[in-house]
Amino acid sequence: MKKKYKLFYYSDDTGTLKEISGFRIKGISLFIGSLLFAISTILLTNHIYYNYLDLGYRQAAFLQTENKILREQVRSFEGKLNQIELTLEEFASRDTELRLRVDLPVIDEDTRMVGIGGATNDFGIAAGNSRDLLNRTHRWLDRLERELQIQRDSFADIEKKYEFNNDFFRHLPAIKPVDGRYNPNGFGRRRHPVLGHNHVHGGLDIACDVGTPVYATADGVIELAGRSSGGYGRMIVINHGYGYKTLYAHLSSTINVKRGDRVKRGDVIALSGRSGLVTGPHLHYEVIHNGIKQNPVDYFFDDIDYHEAMREFTAVLQERK
Repeated sequence: MKKKYKLFYYSDDTGTLKEISGFRIKGISLFIGSLLFAISTILLTNHIYYNYLDLGYRQAAFLQTENKILREQVRSFEGKLNQIELTLEEFASRDTELRLRVDLPVIDEDTRMVGIGGATNDFGIAAGNSRDLLNRTHRWLDRLERELQIQRDSFADIEKKYEFNNDFFRHLPAIKPVDGRYNPNGFGRRRHPVLGHNHVHGGLDIACDVGTPVYATADGVIELAGRSSGGYGRMIVINHGYGYKTLYAHLSSTINVKRGDRVKRGDVIALSGRSGLVTGPHLHYEVIHNGIKQNPVDYFFDDIDYHEAMREFTAVLQERK
């Protein structure tokens, strides 16, 4: 036997149950079936015609593909970051060498590593693997950024120190002032050759013929040029800055500079002579640092080409004539 079902509804007007007729049930079923058929047809048509209704299916697939490509790109960045890190390590090694050359303290590894690491970042909806990958890359970038800044500052310090050293060494007495022989032990306490008593000899006597060119031993400004009131006779004093001065005594009357002139290392400033309290022709040379007389032998770092300088000096004399 077929079972029959009836549908009832409650009526608020009468307060009783009323039966829904079979016609109405068939109408409602037909409406629902037609609606489902229409929706299915629309979705199928949308799928066949490439989501012309823009319902987002293909967009989601596109985003998945895009995320995959992005993850692959981030992984490739890791390899490039590794190469950059190796390059920075080479820079750090070169930086250490350069700092030692210009007499700067070396940057230790602890200083380079300060501030590297730190907390991870929350990258929102990124999945676990992607989030770890992004965090690792982010930490790498932070480290590289800090190391680049340290390296940039270090190179700036090296450049400043290099410029300072260049200027300093130009003003540091570093050559023998005249072509001649000398006693390397001539600085210090000794017996005066004329007066006969023991005294502290604050310079170095270099034996040379009268008229031998005398050279400025470093860049500087002439502080004194002419006859002195003591036993030095005619003399020149050059102020080189950085606390250094040099003195050239017992010169001849040929003095090529005057007070206030700027000279460079190797310039011929005078000719040697035998003025003042001397027993024979020679040049008395002193190096003074912060008011204290130094042993000039300690400052003979290099000699100049005296013969070439003499040719230039002779040419200047001929032009003056």
